[in-house]
This record gives sequence, C-alpha cells and structure tokens, in this order.
Amino acid sequence: MQDNLKWYAVRVRSRCEKSTAMYLEAKGFKICSAVTPQRRVWSDRIRLVDMPLFPGYIFACFAQASRVEVLKVPGAVGIVGFGSTDCPVEDEEMIALQTLLESGADLQRVPFMSIGGRVRVRNGIFRDATGVLLQFKSGHRLVVSVSILQRSVAVEIDEAMVETLPSLSVRGAA
Repeated sequence: MQDNLKWYAVRVRSRCEKSTAMYLEAKGFKICSAVTPQRRVWSDRIRLVDMPLFPGYIFACFAQASRVEVLKVPGAVGIVGFGSTDCPVEDEEMIALQTLLESGADLQRVPFMSIGGRVRVRNGIFRDATGVLLQFKSGHRLVVSVSILQRSVAVEIDEAMVETLPSLSVRGAA
C-alpha cells in the first residue's frame, strides 16, 4: 500500500489550514501545512505568527483509495486536479518545499515562475532542493514552485551553493 502514496494539494476553507491539518493528522495522514513565521503588526504590539505560504491549501500524503476519507475531514473542500482527476504534486517539488520548510530560513511568497534557470543546491541547509535561481539587487534567491497550485516561495541563497540542472523536457514528449 505504501507504493501508491502520493502527495496531493488539498483545498481548505479560508483560514482553516491549521485545523484541517490537525484533523487529517489525527486520522493518520502525513501532512505538510507549509507555514512559516511572519511578522504581524497590530496597533498595540508586534508578533511572529505562523502563516500559510499557500493560503487555502495544505498538502497530504495518501493513496487515491483514501480520497473520500480526506474530503470528509472538517474544512476540506477539494483536492487539486484537472476535471474529475486528482493530480499529485511532483515528488521533486514536495522534497524541495519540505527542505526549505525544515531549514527554518525566512521564506517569502513570490509570484509563480515557470521560466528561468533551474538549479539544485549542492550543500548547506538547502541541500538537494531544486528550483529557479533569480538575481535580486545584491544577492540571489532560490524560488521553489508548486506547479499544480501555480504558487512559489523564495529564500535568499549564495549563488556558489547551486549547480545548474539540464532543461526539463515537456511531459508526455517522446
């Protein structure tokens, strides 16, 4: 049964990412909430608050046979896909996202990017993460995208830590 486990993006009700993730975890599903601490300012205080990198979505690892059980969880709205077909998140994208989240680095939401030079981090806390390398002012950022959500996150990185990857071929092309 372990062989057919895939990561899926689960669409959740607004501001229900945390509670829906807790319900799914309680049912035994592996979850990636993709939250990061962000500074929030109120009139009387400033606090670090865990905010979702992909508002309205969490990631769950499950077999397609468990689809209905996932959708019955309070807060779950649907599973991202095309038409009536659920589409799993690419393994490479999930590994890169989890690597960035586990690093504790300051992650930022950025516009989705589908073009640019793809790179893999050779060493350091982001080792084996893949993404797009961008140049900003006096530094560089690694942008990790989740294609199925058309969303991206970025982290500052030293250009010397990355290696260029060969161009990806179009899916389904011979």
